[in-house]
Amino acid sequence: MQKPEVRFGDSTLRLNGDGSAFLPEYNTLLIADVHLGKTGVFRKAGIPAPQGLHEKNIDQLVRAFAAHPSATVVFLGDVFHGLQNKETRSLQSVLDVHPAHIFILVKGNHDFDLPEWKQLTVVDQWQVGPLLCLHEPPGADFNTYTPFTMAAAEQRFPTLANDVFLVCGHLHPGVALRGKGRSRARIKAFYINPWLCVLPAFGTFTGQHALKVSGTYYGIVDGTVVKLTE
Repeated sequence: MQKPEVRFGDSTLRLNGDGSAFLPEYNTLLIADVHLGKTGVFRKAGIPAPQGLHEKNIDQLVRAFAAHPSATVVFLGDVFHGLQNKETRSLQSVLDVHPAHIFILVKGNHDFDLPEWKQLTVVDQWQVGPLLCLHEPPGADFNTYTPFTMAAAEQRFPTLANDVFLVCGHLHPGVALRGKGRSRARIKAFYINPWLCVLPAFGTFTGQHALKVSGTYYGIVDGTVVKLTE
């Protein structure tokens, strides 16, 4: 199935139905917010969470790596969900059997208990051509329901949208689709404006949040990416 390609800055972004994005010019795969280990954290706290969700996460990662041979894989933060546990350690086995890939983790707010794995390079930000990979969009504040601000972005990056374009995670963007009557379904979505691209959460136990800001949204419906608004 053909996947939509969008121009972002001077780069092409191929939007995948699993929530990842691929930069063909740089052979780079972008993945945001996997949150491995979250189901284990819930179960430890006495909250039921099916083990199958973790296994689905791992299977989805394996398929993504296989679909992009030898690509550099950049995790846009929160590949883990807090303290290391048996679930998070299973990722190391996956990285071990993909030696043709380079794995980069742009550290997120949930990545505070990081393992020292030779397969995984941890950074605060990562440059791919003109695209700067971060975890949190500048000015993001969940307490005030603020996804990002142009002022914060311009203060940090004075040449924003001229030669700096930001690719982020953290926000778990989604949209609500309305059906007949009062029916409504929430789906994950990519968000893009002239200077910012936010990937949906890749993880299977993450949810999604309406950003309620103008821009272009690409929703994911049964593994197919559909342009929704502009």
